[in-house]
Amino acid sequence: MLFRNLLTIFFCFNIASVNASDAYDIFEMSLAELATIEIATKRKQNVYSSPSTVSIISRQQLLNMGVFDLQTLLNYIPGFQSSRDIEQGTANRIAVRGRSTALSESVLVQIDGNKINDLYTGGISIINRLLSLSNIERIEVIRGPGSALYGGNAFLGVINIITASNLSQVSFSIDDSGSLSSQLLYHNEDKSLDVFISTFDAKGDEYNFVDLYGTNTLTRDPMKGHDLYIKYQLNDWQFVGRHMQRKLNDFLPLGSIGNGINEENTEQWSLTSKFDYEISSSSSLKFKAHYSKDEWDTIALLIPKNIEIAPGFALTSNFVGGPYLTSHTIKVDGELNYQLSEKQVITYGASYEQAEVDDVYTKTTHNLSTLEAYSTPIKLNGEDSFNVLKKRNISSLFIQDQIKFNPEWELTAGLRFDDYNDFGNTLNPRLAFVWKPNETSSLKLLYGSAFRAPNFLELYDKNNYVDFGNVNLSPEEVKTVELGWINTTDSWHWEITWFHNKFDQLIELAEPVEDIKNPFYAPQFMNQDNRESLGFETEIRLKLSSDFILQANYTWFNKSSDITVSRQAGTLILNYNYNDLNINFNHYYRGKSDLVSNQKSYWLSGINIRYDYSSSVSFALKAMNIFDKSYNTPALIYPNGVPNKGRSLTLMLEYNY
Repeated sequence: MLFRNLLTIFFCFNIASVNASDAYDIFEMSLAELATIEIATKRKQNVYSSPSTVSIISRQQLLNMGVFDLQTLLNYIPGFQSSRDIEQGTANRIAVRGRSTALSESVLVQIDGNKINDLYTGGISIINRLLSLSNIERIEVIRGPGSALYGGNAFLGVINIITASNLSQVSFSIDDSGSLSSQLLYHNEDKSLDVFISTFDAKGDEYNFVDLYGTNTLTRDPMKGHDLYIKYQLNDWQFVGRHMQRKLNDFLPLGSIGNGINEENTEQWSLTSKFDYEISSSSSLKFKAHYSKDEWDTIALLIPKNIEIAPGFALTSNFVGGPYLTSHTIKVDGELNYQLSEKQVITYGASYEQAEVDDVYTKTTHNLSTLEAYSTPIKLNGEDSFNVLKKRNISSLFIQDQIKFNPEWELTAGLRFDDYNDFGNTLNPRLAFVWKPNETSSLKLLYGSAFRAPNFLELYDKNNYVDFGNVNLSPEEVKTVELGWINTTDSWHWEITWFHNKFDQLIELAEPVEDIKNPFYAPQFMNQDNRESLGFETEIRLKLSSDFILQANYTWFNKSSDITVSRQAGTLILNYNYNDLNINFNHYYRGKSDLVSNQKSYWLSGINIRYDYSSSVSFALKAMNIFDKSYNTPALIYPNGVPNKGRSLTLMLEYNY
C-alpha cells in the first residue's frame, strides 16, 4: 500500500508552458526579473522603493505549483487566507490581514487594471468564482490599504492580474472524478491580438452534510463555467473584452440541501478601451473608458416539505425560491504623470463612475410571510422584492508626489477624494518613507487610510430572513501603520512586515429592527467602532543548492487582535529541478479558528511534478490534499463550518504552437 501511494505521488505531474530547465532558471532568477512593480504607484518602480507592502507572483511560479485559480493561490500569499464558504452558494471568502467576510469585499481585484468587484456585494466571491489564471503574465498584490490610489474596496488589499500577450497554446485536463477543463490561448503578432478561451465542467466531490433543518444528506458541489478574454492593440489604443459565466448545482445553502433543485448562475461582461500616450519625455497621459454588466440568478430549496418548522406545522410542498439581480457600471478615468525633475514625479488622476441595479426580483413558490403555497411560482417585484432599483454616482480626484532626496531616501505622499451620492465623501491620505542602503535592501515606514463603501446588499436588502439593509450606513474606515524590511542576496531573500490596523465603522449584522420592510425581523446592518489588529508577516526564499529552492511564509496576530481568521497561518514550498523535470511540494498551514467548533490546526499538502516531452508538448499529473485531510472552514450560519474537498488527482496535456 505504501509503495502504491508513493508511486501515485511520484506520477503527480503538472502542466508547463516552457521547457522545465528554463522554468527553473526563471524561478531562480525571479527576484531580479520581478524587480519592478506598477500597482503601488500606477507607474513602474523598483520593488525595493515601492511605497507599499507588495507581493509578486510570476506565471512560472504558478506553473511550478500547479495553481490556476486566484482563490487557491491566495492561500500562499502572506497576510491572505482563502477558505470555502456556502453563505451565498459555494464560494471562497478572501480574508486580508485578519478581516474576513463571506463576500470578500475588503479587497479590490482588477484584471489589467479593470475592477471586477460587483455592485451588489462589493466583492468577488459570488460573481467571480474560481477566477482563472491560465492566461496571466504576473500578479501584483498590495497587502494593506490602497484607497489613496484606488478608492473604495481597496480597503485591506489590492490585486491586479496582468494577462499575457504572447502565448499560443492549448491544454486539456481530467481529474479522478471525471471533471474536464480546456484552455486555448491565441496570439497574432501582426494584428496585436490575444484571445483566451477557458471552459471547465467540475463534477464535484461527495459530502455527508447536515443542513439547517438537521437533515443528514449526501450531496455534491458540481460547477461549470467558461471564460473569454480578448485584447487588441492599435497604436496607442488597447481594446479589451471579457465574459465569464459560472453555474452551480445542489450544494447551496439558502435553506437546505436541494439535490436536483438548487441552481445558481452568474455572469459578468465587460468592455474597456485604453489610451496611453507619451506627451513628452517628461509627461504621459492615460485615459480609460470601461463598461461592465453583472447577473446573479439563484433558485434553491428554502424549506423542505414534511419538515416540522413549528410545533405541529409542516409544509405539504417544497418551498423553493431565490434572488435575481442584474447591474451595470460605466466608468471613465484619466491620469497624468509629470516628471518635474530627475528626483520628483507627480501623478494626477480623476474618475467618474455610475453604477446601477437594472433589474431585481424574488422568485418564490410560497408567500414569504404566511408560507401559503401559490398555484404557480411568482416573481416579487418593487416593494416586495429583496432589493431595490438604485443608482450610485462616484466622482474622484487624487494626487501623488514622489521625491527622491538622494540614492538612499525616498518619500511618497498621496491624497484621494471620493464623493458618493448615497453616503457623502471621504478623504484618504498615504505617506511612505523608504530607506535603501543598497540596491537589494530597503526599510519602509508606511502610513495610509482606506475606506470601503457599503454595498447595495448592506444598504438596501429587505423582505428576507437573513439580513435587513440600512440606508444610513457610513463607509468602513481603517488607518494602518506598517514597518517593513526587505533584503536579498545571491542565495536568499527575506521580508518581514509589522502592521497595526485601527478600524472604525465596520459594517456588521446587529440587532433586528421593526420595519414594514423587515417582516421577518432579520438582523440589521450597523456600523461598529473601535476594532484593532496587530501582527506581522514574514517570507523567506532560500537557494539550498543548484537544484533546490525553499520558500516559506508565516503570518501572526497577537491575542488582542479582533480578527475573524486563524491567528497563525503559513506556507512551505520546496521546488526541485532536474533537466526537463520539475517537482514542487507545496503546503499551507492554518492555526485553530474560533469560528469553527472543534476544528484543530491543520496542514494541506500538494505535489506538482512537471515533465516536458518536447519543446511543444507537456504531460502532467497533479495531486491536491494528498493526505486526504478532513477539515471544515468557517461559514456564518454553520457553527461547525462546512466540509472541504478531499484528495484529488488531475491528468493534463498541453501543446504550444
